[in-house]
Amino acid sequence: MACCSHGDGRGWAWRWLLCAGLVLLASAGAPARAADVETRDFTVLISGKVAGEVHMTIQRSDDGLTEMRCDTDIKITSLVRKYLYTYRGREVWKDRRLLRLDSTCNDEGKRYIVSAIAEANGLRVHVNNHERLIRPEVWLTSYWCLPDPRLRGELLAILDADTGRDLDGRLQFIGSEQRGVAGRAVTVNHFRLTGKVDVDLWYDGDERLVRQEWVEEGHRALLELARVRR
Repeated sequence: MACCSHGDGRGWAWRWLLCAGLVLLASAGAPARAADVETRDFTVLISGKVAGEVHMTIQRSDDGLTEMRCDTDIKITSLVRKYLYTYRGREVWKDRRLLRLDSTCNDEGKRYIVSAIAEANGLRVHVNNHERLIRPEVWLTSYWCLPDPRLRGELLAILDADTGRDLDGRLQFIGSEQRGVAGRAVTVNHFRLTGKVDVDLWYDGDERLVRQEWVEEGHRALLELARVRR
């Protein structure tokens, strides 16, 4: 989404997701089966008004790689303000570990180019030509799927997918709920992330994001799954 905002007080940041199109890589020379590809279309609402769209396309390959491509477009126009945000991202994961991230972001004129590549001793991150090495086990602010269960009870290291900033937070399971998702009633799991980010997240039985809610500059923001395409 990265695609959407994280409630960290930096304005309308649509990170992930945060985001959103996800594509899973096929094994070398072999196309992925159609059943392995899924696109999730989200609607973004700010203070109850539609402000943009996020599209996530997820594809899993036979060798265990999962690639996520993220396309997010936000536009807010009012009498006192006009805000534009775009994000394009690609994530590659294996065994719940990030192998690669490539993203570009334009957040109201602030532009970021971020890349991260897994190495033997960590994750090498480049942000607008600045480079650093961070710990290998990170979660991204796309939030498109839950982190490794081994990490959920700890202080999570989080990499901001659109700006490349280091964040952290604790993920708390709130409970299971019945919610309308893409036009039907579904049992979802509600989590709350607190720390340098403050956001509520809901995941389906496949541990994939269906809803995100947070407050940004006093405005209630919501990312809601509208449709799943296979």
